[in-house]
Amino acid sequence: MLDIINSIAALSVRIGKANIGLLEALAIPAEIRQEKLTALKSFLGIAELVYAATCNRVEFYVILPEGQNITTVRNRILDFFFKVENRSMKIDFEPTHFCLYSGKDAVRHLFEVTASLDSVVIGEAQVLGQMKEAHRFCSDSGLCGPILGRLFAASFKTAKTVRTGTELGRRPISMASLVMVKADEILRCRPAAVIAMVGSGPITVKLARSIRKKHDNPILFANRTPSKVAALAKQYNGLAVGLDQLLQQQHRVTVMISATSSPEPLFTLENLEKLIPDGGRLHAFDLAIPRDFAPDIAASEKIDYWDIEALNRLSQTNRRERFKVVDEAVRLIDSQVRQYIRKELSQIITPLIQSAAEESREAALESLQRLFDSKLSHLSAADRETLLYWGNKAISRASFLPAKHLAEEIISADGGHETLKSHRHGGPQTAISHSN
Repeated sequence: MLDIINSIAALSVRIGKANIGLLEALAIPAEIRQEKLTALKSFLGIAELVYAATCNRVEFYVILPEGQNITTVRNRILDFFFKVENRSMKIDFEPTHFCLYSGKDAVRHLFEVTASLDSVVIGEAQVLGQMKEAHRFCSDSGLCGPILGRLFAASFKTAKTVRTGTELGRRPISMASLVMVKADEILRCRPAAVIAMVGSGPITVKLARSIRKKHDNPILFANRTPSKVAALAKQYNGLAVGLDQLLQQQHRVTVMISATSSPEPLFTLENLEKLIPDGGRLHAFDLAIPRDFAPDIAASEKIDYWDIEALNRLSQTNRRERFKVVDEAVRLIDSQVRQYIRKELSQIITPLIQSAAEESREAALESLQRLFDSKLSHLSAADRETLLYWGNKAISRASFLPAKHLAEEIISADGGHETLKSHRHGGPQTAISHSN
């Protein structure tokens, strides 16, 4: 009966638990995502898969094959990325870098992620859209089936409930907000400083809008194909330039914000140092996974570099301020988890109970008929109909009561209940070495 709930599992790798290099190794570029995820699903031997990647996490949601647990799937995923793919990069990781969830805890984890309680910035509005897009992509690609489909639909409903039922929705904060905190400090006393924005995604649009509300600084919208950012440049009074044109040092840049889906770094220390104004500094914000800036940039004394890990540290203030709001959101999520599990169990239990109730009803009618023919033969037809009516109601109620109590017992079970126990950081060590 619990097989469906117990088969749901999630593997999460996120900033704060793992290093950014591991996230980069597990991130799949959009142009090869369908092909690679199809191969991964086949390699794992699973029926359903949803892959989600945001600015601070990579996650795999699966339906476990019979006889497997989440630690086995974790090891197989690592084998796929580091053995099958023959990665030459050296990535250091430990078992504790992977958060593993199964059963009820996997359901709760997804609800918390989609409601943005487990983000770099608690309440970040973009997360729900990113998770919806991840589910839509996997569903359209034939990777996601009915079980994960219902689970993700319930998580989206939960996110909406949290946003409308708590202060999270009334005080929206995002990764862009963290960047703006630092950018405001820089631009407030540099009205002529040039800003370069690389990429054309939602976060670029959001940042451009925020910058223009407060600052009149020149903005360069850079892209490999300048036509992709021409409309942005026009809307926010900037200049569209090619990425190669930017790197040819035709402009001096004080603030650079990059958020692309490039699988390789776009900027090296050598080409960036040539963009820095004489006697000045470059303030670089890297919002991409994999990173758009080469690792050696962080060592430069002329570049103030902020990547996702650095912004994660900045976000701790946000987390402390929002403890009370999170407590309210957790209570709502508890209720939504119960509703989801109750609904899933009803899909299993109801047909069984209906069949049992029908058998009980037939047996009771036969017994009543024998009573009518023997000891209750004096009853009128109307009395017999009344007995049949109330007997039928009593049998139906009695048949469904055990199922109701069983469902409530299962739903109320905490993480220590053996049948709904999660496997966090558990299981054997990964089948491959920690340095690849």
